[in-house]
Amino acid sequence: AAYERFAGRQLQVFSPSFAEEAQIDYSPEPTTGALAERRGLMINAAAHFPLAADDTDAILVGGILLNKNFTLIEHLREIIFPVGALPGDAEGMASIHIDDTSIAISRQRRQGQRVIGTRVPAHVADAVMVQGQTWLGRIEIGGESYVAGYEPIVDGDGQRIGMVGAGFPDAPYQKAALLILGMVAGLLALTMLLISILFLRTGRELTQRLANISATMTRVRQGERDARVGHTRRDDELGQLTRHFDTLLDTIASQDQAQSAALQTIADEASRRRALFEHERDGVVILNPDGSVFEANPKCAAMLGYSSDELARLQLGDWDTAFTAAELEGVMASVGPEGMLFETIHRRKNGSTYAAEVSVSRAQWGDRAFWLLLLRDITERKAIAAELAEHRVNLERLVDQRTRELNSRSAQLDAIFALSPDGFVSFDAEHRVNFTSRAFLRMCGLVEGDVMQLDESAFSAVLAKKCLPHAMFPGVARLRHARRKTAAATDAEAGGDRRQLIELAGPGNRVLEVGIRISEAENVSQILYFRDVTHETEVDRMKSEFLSTAAHELRTPMASIYGYSELLLMQEFDAEERKELLSIVFRNSELMASIINELLDLARIEERRGKDFVVERLALAEIVAQAVATYKPPPQRDPPLILEADGALLVNVDRQKMQQAVLNILSNAYKYSPDGGAVQIAYRQAADRADGRVGIEVRDHGIGMTSAQQRRVCERFYRADASGQILGTGLGMSIVKEIVELHGGEVALASEPGAGTTVTIWIPAA
Repeated sequence: AAYERFAGRQLQVFSPSFAEEAQIDYSPEPTTGALAERRGLMINAAAHFPLAADDTDAILVGGILLNKNFTLIEHLREIIFPVGALPGDAEGMASIHIDDTSIAISRQRRQGQRVIGTRVPAHVADAVMVQGQTWLGRIEIGGESYVAGYEPIVDGDGQRIGMVGAGFPDAPYQKAALLILGMVAGLLALTMLLISILFLRTGRELTQRLANISATMTRVRQGERDARVGHTRRDDELGQLTRHFDTLLDTIASQDQAQSAALQTIADEASRRRALFEHERDGVVILNPDGSVFEANPKCAAMLGYSSDELARLQLGDWDTAFTAAELEGVMASVGPEGMLFETIHRRKNGSTYAAEVSVSRAQWGDRAFWLLLLRDITERKAIAAELAEHRVNLERLVDQRTRELNSRSAQLDAIFALSPDGFVSFDAEHRVNFTSRAFLRMCGLVEGDVMQLDESAFSAVLAKKCLPHAMFPGVARLRHARRKTAAATDAEAGGDRRQLIELAGPGNRVLEVGIRISEAENVSQILYFRDVTHETEVDRMKSEFLSTAAHELRTPMASIYGYSELLLMQEFDAEERKELLSIVFRNSELMASIINELLDLARIEERRGKDFVVERLALAEIVAQAVATYKPPPQRDPPLILEADGALLVNVDRQKMQQAVLNILSNAYKYSPDGGAVQIAYRQAADRADGRVGIEVRDHGIGMTSAQQRRVCERFYRADASGQILGTGLGMSIVKEIVELHGGEVALASEPGAGTTVTIWIPAA
């Protein structure tokens, strides 16, 4: 909601009658210009009006017209000036204006009129509408004087568009003021009469009391410091003056006593300082600003070999030989509030010299400045310092030599710990961690701040949280107990350890072998060592898994061969049945031979690691053509569709091995698309030319694979078909991966279940 000012035609938007209702004729009529105010002042309001959940919301806009709104203005006047609130049955006034023109004003009962259409004086309009101030003062409304106030009305944008006013007639207050003035004048006349009578009665008493004060002042001036005016019977101003006068005399007396005590204290302090000055162990000399001696203590005179009178006639330059007169003047001028300390050479009266330490400070006594010098003979200290310096040089040489030896040994140990693949953690005498090697932190995924200064229990808890539940860190205390028990049983400190393995949670499930050694050193109580045996355990697991899988894969066809062979030996079959059984034996024998051959190929590839490769520069198109020529598609299947390459894509590869990889992928493409569909071979070149790789892409429209199957497709004996209806060994893609990686390439797969699979062999370009 906000006040808003609208033109006549704009008011018709709210109501057709608003424009007519808002018109107000000027009173009195102007000699020039418009005869009426046609604008309207409204209290404008808008409200959010949601219609429905799926419809556009609406805004309801409306307002109250303030022009000629006599009901509102009368209610406003009653709020400001309730009936009986003003004296003499006076009436208050409330008004609302557009700019300086009244558009609504409360009715004056006595005059029976509403003076709407009138304008407030120009100075009022200027103060309120132009300057934005609240105006208070007297103003004439309808021929009667009012005490009134006006304040601006602003719209929603903060612009001044009108003003609101309130006032009351001041005639009743003027009558009351005249009545009060007369009453005050009468009271003043009566008061003056009473004062005159009282003055005559008390004049003599006041004169006597003032005479007592004057007499007391005279006695004090004559030296009677204990004289006082004394107690007064009246507690009036003169009585208070009497008490203050006596208090002042008491204060002066106490200040005299305090001043006497202070003077005595100053005298005692001066005597004490003089004693200190005379008996100071160091030489003390006070210099004038020109460098001459103002005063010196006996110790200073004795150090320089002069009498006190002789020293008083000298200047600083007469005994200081390390500086010239100009240099001494510069040194003294540079002394700040904190003072200065320097060393120099002083010459005695007999011509001998000694090393001296001089402390200079600046002192201000009254309006004069002095230099205070403390002189100390440091000859003996210099000799001791020289001897200490010689010892320090020898000691530094020995320390430097020992430090180099220790640093060399420390560097060797640091290099050993830094380069060692094993991790180490040492504990101090209180069994708190005082060292961790980088290998240990890297193995366990920790930072040094996680474990440093932890006791062995807290360290064990931190490491246990990093482990899997089935292979958790047993704790330092249990390792130490087991170590001591084993050492005692075997009676051999370096042998007899039981293998303790832990497995860390997180990527890779790293397996660590943990051991402990007890130390007799002063700063090291025990050392834990950690060895990463993940690869060893993984190799053991893979060997066991491989043997188990290979045995399982071979047992299946062997069982068929054994069973059908036994059946043929034990029973007689006709030629057709016998041929069918023999074909089954033949297919399973072929499958066993295929498994064994592929296992041998895989073993040879792994063993030789490409050493038997015959590498030559070939075009990818040549490799693909030879592979396709030797491959026989399944019955009723079309040969693969080969797309032409953009130029000669040359690679350095072993012809036979690369053809074997392409044949394995091509065989899988037909095997795993039993429902048909084209098999397509295309050539690829890396989008980033700087990558320098080219590829052979084989795409089918077969059963496809899930993301989980794609991650395992190159594992040995893994087959994406779980139905068992598609024959295969599960070794083809393992062989492809080994061949391609030995050529410095990689195998990329893209597949979706039911949409086919795309396999790309990427090889570095020649």
